[in-house]
Amino acid sequence: MSNKEFKVVEIQLEADLYEQVQEYCALEELEEKELVSCFMTKFVKEKLNIIDTLRNGYAEVAGINLDICNEFEECEKEVLSQY
Repeated sequence: MSNKEFKVVEIQLEADLYEQVQEYCALEELEEKELVSCFMTKFVKEKLNIIDTLRNGYAEVAGINLDICNEFEECEKEVLSQY
């Protein structure tokens, strides 16, 4: 027996979608809660992966922007010294 702790989440589905879920679960011999748990796990993992990808992308761009700023710092100092 698993030692996992479970929490209850109530979801509302349109009637026709719920009927499809029931049909699928009957065909696959699954409980509805198993199907929902599987989909929620996959959904959350995908969304967290997207968020991590975005974070990494923004961090990479921040480094590139810093490099660009550093490259042009001398040019800006030169222009400002003329005023």
